[in-house]
Amino acid sequence: MRTETASMAPAAGLFAVLDRVGLGMTNAAIGAAMNLSVDTVKNHLRQAYDRLETASRIQVFARAWQSGLLIRAAPVGAAPALTDEQTLILRIWAAGGHRPDVARALEVREHAAELYEDAVLDVFGTRTRVVAVRRALEHQLIDPAGDSLAELTTPMAADSGQGRTRHHWAKGATGVSGPVTTPPAEPDHRSDPLVRAVTMLRSARGLVVHLGALAGLPEVPSLVGVLAGATPPRAAPTVVRLVHQALALGVPRALVLPAVAVDPDRAVAVVGLGTAWSCAVRQDAYNGSAAYVLAAHRLGVTIDDLLVVCTADQAPAAADAGFRRVLTTTSVVPSTEPRPAPVPELNALERRIVELLAEGLAIAEIGGRVHAGEYVVRHRLADLRRRAGAVDDAHLVVRLITTKLIGTGRLRAELPDRVPELDQAGRAVITLICTGTMSEAGVNGVGLSLHEARTVEARIVRALSRRHSRAHAAAVALLTGIVTLPPTKSVPVMAPMGSAL
Repeated sequence: MRTETASMAPAAGLFAVLDRVGLGMTNAAIGAAMNLSVDTVKNHLRQAYDRLETASRIQVFARAWQSGLLIRAAPVGAAPALTDEQTLILRIWAAGGHRPDVARALEVREHAAELYEDAVLDVFGTRTRVVAVRRALEHQLIDPAGDSLAELTTPMAADSGQGRTRHHWAKGATGVSGPVTTPPAEPDHRSDPLVRAVTMLRSARGLVVHLGALAGLPEVPSLVGVLAGATPPRAAPTVVRLVHQALALGVPRALVLPAVAVDPDRAVAVVGLGTAWSCAVRQDAYNGSAAYVLAAHRLGVTIDDLLVVCTADQAPAAADAGFRRVLTTTSVVPSTEPRPAPVPELNALERRIVELLAEGLAIAEIGGRVHAGEYVVRHRLADLRRRAGAVDDAHLVVRLITTKLIGTGRLRAELPDRVPELDQAGRAVITLICTGTMSEAGVNGVGLSLHEARTVEARIVRALSRRHSRAHAAAVALLTGIVTLPPTKSVPVMAPMGSAL
């Protein structure tokens, strides 16, 4: 049993306990820090509840802070930008409210209220509500004095807070505290991405999302599932949570599909957004900007009033269409451009090995042609893939053809007189093969499952390569124009010392 610190006055001990409550510390942690027993900490808190007429840890801390009983440290950093809903949530917490109170005030279900609460915690970089309230008090973003939980939980206006003002308390010139009215803050581009995105969404009249922004995202419950009781992950992708917010606010939503998309329903359903769209528009292969303009037309919203969420490679297309509010994600839709990577210098043996690989010969046949064992051929190909940044042999062949490091005379002489016609799925898959993006994320981006993509791959390899070679099929697709890639600038990377045969 710890001994109480005899020199500590009862009031000082109470204030010290309350200050540590505001730091998010548990009773056990407070007792360890102050050399008190847990029971003594609980007694201090009960006294504070009685004296300040409060019923929760957050409320008693906020009341003590507002009453001037605690030492107020200078806030760290700039005050974050808060929406009206986030300010209201902080005031509800400070008044002793919980998630049901937040849900009642925002007129949403409790599972949706959790998303709003998580966004508030993310703004302040904490997972503890009392810490968020403390930081809001330090920045004078809220004033719990006179707040009644019954008044705070009155449902908000249907305009979702647009145009309303926010009140906080500040010291006037005479030193007297009083309310100061400020206009709604502009979005803080340094704040949490979700907060920034939702802030932009609230000032928009429509949302346009490119399918590539959803490629490769983890499976999450739909909004309907969340409201029915499914537990959404705390780390749900920002774009998914943004679409959920748009659904909750009744903001019309359009989905833009890449030209190579085959079955987009599969791609969006995996992230719980299968029924989230007001309309869908497919991009043209030669004019990606037109789809964004058509999406605005179908939603009945002007371009200036739309928020676009897309991948970085789609941002220029959205900008060309005249959109000014564009958010990009880190998800990458399969692009027709090869990934930038150094291109190796080839010696005569390596060049011949890759040329034979491009012609569709097997490893054993290549070894016989260059008078080397299979192990040497495999080792050279693996080293070339590493130096060229290629994911497989087909990607390596495509990279070396586009950089003109291997000859294509024999390949061109053996091309068929009639170019095989591929359907949309076939063109999408051969593009993925040539760009080295034949992964689960890549095939999801064009609306296919990995199993379906492999089935399509087997079919197009048989159609393009008489030797049924994946590398040969990629080379034929490139040389016949089925897949168009820009020339890649050669950045030589020398072969390692001692690699000559």
